[in-house]
Amino acid sequence: MNDETAKLGNCSLSGDEIVEILLRLPVKALLRFQTVSKSWHSFITSRDFIQLHRQQPVHEKLLRISDRGRRDIPTISFFTLAPRLADFEIDRIVDVDLAELESLSVVVDAVDLPFPCSADDEVRVVGSCNGILCVHFNRSSSIVLWNPATRKYRFLELPDCVSFYSDPFFPYIMFGYVPEKDDYNVVKVSSCRRKDERDTKVWVYTMSSDTWEEMDGDFLCGLVPKGGSAVSVNGCLYWMSCSDDDGLNVITCFDLCKRVFGRVKLPNHDIVTKFTMVKLMVLKDCLSMIIDYGNGVDVDHYEVWVMNERQGEAESWTKQFDFLPFSTLAQPVGSWRDVELLFANPGGLSPELVSYNAFTEEICCFRRRSLMGRFKVINYVESLESVEGR
Repeated sequence: MNDETAKLGNCSLSGDEIVEILLRLPVKALLRFQTVSKSWHSFITSRDFIQLHRQQPVHEKLLRISDRGRRDIPTISFFTLAPRLADFEIDRIVDVDLAELESLSVVVDAVDLPFPCSADDEVRVVGSCNGILCVHFNRSSSIVLWNPATRKYRFLELPDCVSFYSDPFFPYIMFGYVPEKDDYNVVKVSSCRRKDERDTKVWVYTMSSDTWEEMDGDFLCGLVPKGGSAVSVNGCLYWMSCSDDDGLNVITCFDLCKRVFGRVKLPNHDIVTKFTMVKLMVLKDCLSMIIDYGNGVDVDHYEVWVMNERQGEAESWTKQFDFLPFSTLAQPVGSWRDVELLFANPGGLSPELVSYNAFTEEICCFRRRSLMGRFKVINYVESLESVEGR
């Protein structure tokens, strides 16, 4: 590609200039450009280009996952924030209030799930990595890997063992990327609740080989996941658990490359109460958390902590920010664009979602799309990643 030159009327572009343009284009356009020539197809489908393309900030979005949509099937809305309208080229702008142009919220699209889904099954998006979503069906135990940008999806062939389906409660499903192997893993943890119950089982799916591996999960006995999606950072999965021994919160982690479990202590764990909310997130490629101190109703203040090194001790954490709430009802729901914190207002309050940059203290609001229904927010990047494996 670098040796090619494109002529457009009286203008000609070098190979490097073509690459810079292609890196900023949406996946829909790139899929069309694959048919230009064999060399273009080879370049656009190469691992180097796919990895460079997904790293461009212009492709970062948020997914708003609603409980139910048309035909009682969950729907997904693709959000992006644009301080100035001219910064983004999109096909369609919906629900824009020009009076709020300084904190513009743009809804790019809302889509139904493209794969078969019954109305009586509970569907959860349990993870998002590099443009691939991991979708879990609670009743049928089906797991799907789906790239919304390419519209490709893959139902995983589940292991033929009784214990995989015998959870008395909902299992914990996680999805992560292994940079050392350029591969993806789905992790299922059985819903063992106490130490005196049956052994906890763990299954790890590897996308490149399309295989499941069963692991001993004794380390997890007595650790009950607290819900919410796991956070994937540098090849490790992190999630909040509650210990049966003392009832304290603890961060459980799983190294996808080494296949080992561990625990990470919370900062200020001695003053964390049952009313304290802890949300894991990623800030500047580091495991981070926002701690919501309050009385169970109103928020007193927030603290943002970042882990310097994965040592497992409370001393590994550094407090980055301590700030008062801009809304006493807003709850932290995640982060995006590497430095921004996300807060959601409950039940019908507007704005529904707020993005807060703790470094610059800037606030950007998403407009309310509906008066009813719960939702969750997941980070997403539009990409060409394949769900077929390699």
